[in-house]
Amino acid sequence: MQKASGSVTRRIAAIILLIAFLLGSASCGKKGGTVQSSASSGTGYRECLGEFAYDLPAVCMVWEPVEGETDESGNPVYGIQYREIKDLDKLLASTDAVFLIYFHSSVYGDDHGITALVEEIAERLAGKLVVVSLDAAEFKDLAGKYQITMLPEFVLCGYGRGSKVFGTTEKQSWTMQEVVDWLAENGYSINGG
Repeated sequence: MQKASGSVTRRIAAIILLIAFLLGSASCGKKGGTVQSSASSGTGYRECLGEFAYDLPAVCMVWEPVEGETDESGNPVYGIQYREIKDLDKLLASTDAVFLIYFHSSVYGDDHGITALVEEIAERLAGKLVVVSLDAAEFKDLAGKYQITMLPEFVLCGYGRGSKVFGTTEKQSWTMQEVVDWLAENGYSINGG
């Protein structure tokens, strides 16, 4: 798998940018990703999803049939679909899913192909966990809640399980295989285990 390391200058710039966003954040609205306990917890996560959306700061990577596509036998073809998240607080409070939050930055490109590998995780773990992709600059409050100081970062959370952070900050460099291993250590193996 590809190594997720870059120049020291780029890492420092990313850290400074993230810290500036976190410190400059005074918003408390939904766009800022404020996590509140939802009065309507107990709902299904799919109720919080909207239309296809590939350019929003908050999307859910969902493994589902691709509209209008079938295989030679007429069976639906499945793929990762990016769905708008209508209510992030309600989504994360839902009782029917465990979430892998993928914090990233829209300011920097994905020159290591990490998003494609996260899509593969979403596909391989469909039915076990749901991948939520969040632009940390838009969801400063939530990034702050998990003490995110470097991107990309991964958080496992879900109803009744607490949360675990992968820990990008503590690592000098890492590979997506390390993320896969971390998921397996927490009960979510892409190898069916």
